[in-house]
Amino acid sequence: MSKTQLKKLVIEKFRALNNVEVEFGDYITVVCGKNGTSKSSILGIAAQIFSFDKDYVKNQTLSFRQIAGGAFKSQYSEHFRISDRFDIPGSMTVNIELFDGYTDQAATAKLELMKRNKSPRPVVRNNSTATGKSNTSRNFTHPVIFLSLKRLFPIADRDYKVSDFDYLQKHKQDFIGLTNELLNRNSSDATGTDGTISSAVAHGENYDQESVSAGEDNAGQIILALMSFKKLKEEYADYKGGLLLIDEADAGLFPTAQVNLLKMLDRECKNLNLQVVMTSHSPVLIEHAFEQSQQFRRKYKTIYLSNTYGDVQVMQDWSWAQISADINTRTIAAASGTSLPNINVYFEDKEAANFFAALMSRQPVKKFTTPMSEITLGCSNYLELIKKKIPEFAEKSIVCLDADQTQNIEGKNFKTIVLLPGSLPPDQLIFEYLYNLPANHNFWRNDLQFTRDVFTNSSAEVIREFEINGGVVDVKERVAAYPEEKKKPREIFKRFYKGVEFQKLVTAGTKPHNPWKHWVESNPEASNEFLNKFKTALHDVMKNGYAVDTAKLAALEVKLKKV
Repeated sequence: MSKTQLKKLVIEKFRALNNVEVEFGDYITVVCGKNGTSKSSILGIAAQIFSFDKDYVKNQTLSFRQIAGGAFKSQYSEHFRISDRFDIPGSMTVNIELFDGYTDQAATAKLELMKRNKSPRPVVRNNSTATGKSNTSRNFTHPVIFLSLKRLFPIADRDYKVSDFDYLQKHKQDFIGLTNELLNRNSSDATGTDGTISSAVAHGENYDQESVSAGEDNAGQIILALMSFKKLKEEYADYKGGLLLIDEADAGLFPTAQVNLLKMLDRECKNLNLQVVMTSHSPVLIEHAFEQSQQFRRKYKTIYLSNTYGDVQVMQDWSWAQISADINTRTIAAASGTSLPNINVYFEDKEAANFFAALMSRQPVKKFTTPMSEITLGCSNYLELIKKKIPEFAEKSIVCLDADQTQNIEGKNFKTIVLLPGSLPPDQLIFEYLYNLPANHNFWRNDLQFTRDVFTNSSAEVIREFEINGGVVDVKERVAAYPEEKKKPREIFKRFYKGVEFQKLVTAGTKPHNPWKHWVESNPEASNEFLNKFKTALHDVMKNGYAVDTAKLAALEVKLKKV
């Protein structure tokens, strides 16, 4: 199914925003920053791009409604209070990029503040999907639900009455189940309410909608919005997804519920083809979203707005430590003297431990790790221990597996596993690397006099068994061509690696002699990729296995190689 998705806004000018570019995630975008950085303005701009009154392709009127009866669109007055002095025609220019599900094509337009009737309002101009003599000053067709701060109107001060929304009554158990999932509760009933605000809440048998908290009510309104999109998908044959906008999504929700909210939204974005854009001040919610955006760069986006350096700008490449420091108006936590647990690191064999040692050379995180190089259990054993949820391997340690184990871990979300660089087991990788170095390479001019001739002599069995000749070898291709009935390839390479002459080279600590350190320096991109993945795994183990406070994790940084 083709779906409409907002891709990018380039805000040339609007209030505090000047030349600000915002890219949206396919699923969830969290807009964050200190007060006065125009977070809510971005939600308002996004809402004004769309309406849901007409399908212009089929020339059909659309009259679908939310569960509580509201339309799937948002008025300008719900987002912005008009300033007669500053909000004048020409004071807003926004360039829009999106994918339009109705015409199945990339589309562009502008949003400008123009005078219509008595007061200015934003108008879409130059809609690229309009053809022929069609009006190009029209919104894109797309259902929008905007949950503004109005939803946080104090419950005690509302005009409040019970209302039986038909769809909610028919799907009450779905509503209760989602609320319990979000709030980690065991509510057994649900009630719809109308009046000042249309809402719904889940509650127990010993209290009702009059007794719920603001957080429970906020949760109910978010879930009601999700179910409204579900209702629309069921009723509308040409459903192209939807846009859910939530201002201060974390309001009234305790930390676990904030993380649960993101997990729930991730699932429902997939199920309902939704795009969610929210603002937040919560460090817990922002950090979780930031971590997801580093792992799933298309699905998640974290837009951090800062006015620390003058005009509001999007800080594109900031780390979580930088965001946390800026939003809390403090300096980044110093790494020196930080007390953190030491994390055990396990390997398949000694070769992998040697490789890891070279990768960790002079890395700040090295002092927080304990390589368990004398324990070698093999890939299948480690995977079984993790699957059985043995804490030492599933939560409290990191397992560095050889690069050829990709097929065993792909798509399985093993957070404590990190693959070593390359595409071969370490002994095969280092053999291939050294074999492919020409005899006149500076590496061979070492005090040990470990020349290329010494290398080929010490690896004679490998060269003979795999029929290697010439100046360059593709080890993966040679191993694949090796007859199955002969010796095991892994044993042949291990004998080479453990040979007396080669071990003299491996145990040489200085970079000119040590082949692993030479490999690391010669392959900065692959080394950096490993270091970033290792840092992510280390953060997860510290937080989930040892309950380390997030603020302390700023000490867990890696120094990337120059590419």
